[in-house]
Amino acid sequence: MKEFLMKIKSCCDNLASCGEVISEHEHVTAILNGLPPEYESVISIVTASQVPYSVQGVVSMLLDAETRQQVVSSNISSSTNLVSHQPSESVNSNDSIPAYQPSNTTRGRGR
Repeated sequence: MKEFLMKIKSCCDNLASCGEVISEHEHVTAILNGLPPEYESVISIVTASQVPYSVQGVVSMLLDAETRQQVVSSNISSSTNLVSHQPSESVNSNDSIPAYQPSNTTRGRGR
């Protein structure tokens, strides 16, 4: 995320050095338009707000969201590893009740 944000800032700085000043709103819009779907909740919050977010506010939200996603991903990986390494119980152990096996000593009708 930091790399992406630095690229956007660099583009804005390059445009400013050429005389094309980018407003705070345009900078925020450029950030939001470049985000992947995992950040849709952040995009919704920023765009739905009646008070415009600053670039620093958006950057802070995105870095926090990235940290939360990494923690969640780490927890999911840990849970998956825990489940996959637990010994399984044998379904056909000797302690289980044997399956019903009907006797087939007679054939057809009695003779």
